[in-house]
Amino acid sequence: MAVLEDGRLVELRIERDTVEVGSIYKGRIERVLPGMDAAFVDIGLDRNAFMHVSDFADAEEDALEEIEEKRKAARGKHQQRGRAPSRSRWKDHLPPITEVARDGQEVLVQVARAPLGSKGARATTRISLAGRYVVLLPVGSAHVGVSRKIESDRARGRLKDLATKVKPRGYGLIVRTEGQDCDLDDLQADVEYLRKLWRRIRDAYRKKPAPALLHEELSLVERTIRDLYSDETREIVIDSEAEYQSARRALAAISPEAAKHCVHYKRNTAIFEHYGVEAEIERALRRRVALPSGGNITIDENEALSTIDVNTGSFVGTDSLADTIVTTNLESAREIARQLRLRDIGGIVVLDFIDMSSHDHRRKVVETLERELAFDKARSRLSPISHLGLIEMTRKRTGQSLLQNLCQSCPTCEGRGRVMSPDTVAARIERELRRRVKGSRPEAVLVTAPFDVAWELIGPQGRDAEGTEERIGTKLYVRCDPLAQGSTFDVRQGSVAEIERDRHPFKVGQMYHCRPRVVRPLTGGTYVVAEVDGYIVVLQGADSRKPGQVTIELLETDRSVGRGRIVE
Repeated sequence: MAVLEDGRLVELRIERDTVEVGSIYKGRIERVLPGMDAAFVDIGLDRNAFMHVSDFADAEEDALEEIEEKRKAARGKHQQRGRAPSRSRWKDHLPPITEVARDGQEVLVQVARAPLGSKGARATTRISLAGRYVVLLPVGSAHVGVSRKIESDRARGRLKDLATKVKPRGYGLIVRTEGQDCDLDDLQADVEYLRKLWRRIRDAYRKKPAPALLHEELSLVERTIRDLYSDETREIVIDSEAEYQSARRALAAISPEAAKHCVHYKRNTAIFEHYGVEAEIERALRRRVALPSGGNITIDENEALSTIDVNTGSFVGTDSLADTIVTTNLESAREIARQLRLRDIGGIVVLDFIDMSSHDHRRKVVETLERELAFDKARSRLSPISHLGLIEMTRKRTGQSLLQNLCQSCPTCEGRGRVMSPDTVAARIERELRRRVKGSRPEAVLVTAPFDVAWELIGPQGRDAEGTEERIGTKLYVRCDPLAQGSTFDVRQGSVAEIERDRHPFKVGQMYHCRPRVVRPLTGGTYVVAEVDGYIVVLQGADSRKPGQVTIELLETDRSVGRGRIVE
């Protein structure tokens, strides 16, 4: 899903078979670690979720109770000097993890951060349910708040009064930015919907054994409408008939006028290509980003932090060196805010601006950066610019960045570089096939790609290739090039007879000498696979512990994948 503002790509969201932030699980604590004040919770995923003691609502309540007792004691002792502890410092008064968690304990948790690299998901017992206008806090909070994005004191006061009236007893409530112009009835309807959702989650928690998924976050389209649709939205353009209808229903629930903004894209050109998104994605994966003046910024993502370096490049200015530097830095500040949002870079970020001697110039750069970051829904915090021209900042991270999502570590350079992952290349190939097929309507197409990409296109049982055939409306042949690597691929169009003659001379009963390989897809399972002249053959009953040269016999031959057995 791509967000365009004034024709420029500013945000990209990708939905794959991953854990969505906001999903709610019934989990079981597998291990409590007193030395880390943390616990690992089995929620039914490949890796256990991580929870710090601060992620337990009970721990927060205990800390706040302790603070309140100390505040009362401080008020009772007139001779005591100094201030009582602030409620904002409740994390300094947290109890040990062993007081709020034990091995085998069942807990209701929500994913606060998606799995990242080798790390599992981050979970919390402080549940929050997001509606269109409000966020309901059903556990451990009676707080009433208003989004920080709403800056008007008058609007904040009005919304806080309304929120206090509609807030159920024992719940917390936060008014979202989208609720800025809402009335009492709008907020009330949103609250009632979320209360019903919470009751369904609690019922599921009582009935299902741990670990279990109790509530899955909305689909990408529904989430987009909930979080991004506003009066400023001009169009929502969708190329899928099913998702278009889903979006229309979601928008109609907002208002009949909102549904009119939804458009079904039916052009022959791929939707991302038509709007220039494909080219923008290519640029968003590069280290260097060009600036209008001729300068550039270089972006490096690392495990501990990300760094962005500003350079004048070919820009030589006109008046003075100071003006050249501040012009480059101002352009960089605007582009940095856009790139952080587009690439979804989170955590600690260090910005290395070109050093400026003028205090006024420094102030302008910081103000420009703050103003541009205000359009970003992810919360960020900036430190003052240092005498070296550095700004340390943090941006809220909930999942993988664009680079981490679309790329994988390159095995050739042991993770020091990046190449597109096979599923990303496979998705790109399918888009390319759609584009070609719409234009020329060939009888068949032949795709030749590196083995990993070909396997991704075919799928373990050949079902992915069959699904692609149905979507593009033509016969598909997939072959692998064992010498190719990375994102290279070739597409050839022709008649079935031509492709069958040149690339599909395989018959049941034929035998070949080959060296099988073991494939373990992310979806699970282990497959022993042979490659015969670019044709992939899945071997039945093969032992993955016996590598080496073998003789195989073909038992079945489909267009893109065969099935065979090892001949003893």
